[in-house]
Amino acid sequence: MSLQITNQADYALRAMLYLARLGYGKRAPSNVIAEEMSMSRIFLSRINTQLVNARLITTWRGAHGGVSLTRPPSEISVYDVLTAVDGPIRLVGCIEDPDCCPFSNTCPLRIFWVQTEHVLTSQLKSTSLQDLIADENAEGAEFLNALRKLPQQIE
Repeated sequence: MSLQITNQADYALRAMLYLARLGYGKRAPSNVIAEEMSMSRIFLSRINTQLVNARLITTWRGAHGGVSLTRPPSEISVYDVLTAVDGPIRLVGCIEDPDCCPFSNTCPLRIFWVQTEHVLTSQLKSTSLQDLIADENAEGAEFLNALRKLPQQIE
């Protein structure tokens, strides 16, 4: 077992960063985002539905259709995106339901996982899409190299 985010969450974050780089109020076609971010258009379409339901993006159909952020990138956190597509963040079941484990009341691991989940959640909530964009040019941000191309947008 590994502790990692899902492909769905990874794709959602990449798509949201693409839109954040465009800027608030700008839109891009989903097929262009999928191509630029090397992801399946069908998978992105499913992700977009979840992001719309979470009120993080708006979509338009037709020749001049596309998707755009519903608010500025500084107001959308990594936590918002991850929980929109994957649901609540839970490292272990006993955090939400202590009764699921007979050792929950006395287990030092439960306390550790509660604290770890809190630290992780705080970091995700305090990091906005704008923060990630600002980090693109900072040293050590190699993982964002795929996003360095200027995104296309609909005029």
